[in-house]
Amino acid sequence: MTNSYTSLVNQTFHFPQEGFEVNDNDYLSFNGVDLKPLIEKYGTPMKVTYLPKIGMQINKAKTMFANAFKKHKYEATYNYCYCTKSSHFSFIVEEA
Repeated sequence: MTNSYTSLVNQTFHFPQEGFEVNDNDYLSFNGVDLKPLIEKYGTPMKVTYLPKIGMQINKAKTMFANAFKKHKYEATYNYCYCTKSSHFSFIVEEA
């Protein structure tokens, strides 16, 4: 039996995850952006911040809270906080 990194990923993760896909050249892309040129230029590991995804996740969480509050007739006030994994970049903090 031959073990490979691809086999490990396929057994461990549900792939491709939302936003990721393997393009026609068998390279990974994220939200339509081919990652190969970025990896060649900046190397790996590489962290990608995608502001629309942050906004979508915030809205998803707010909707889940609203549904739970309605279901359980919760009427008290609350403060919504979004963890940005300690990001110090202003554009991420402003989006959150």
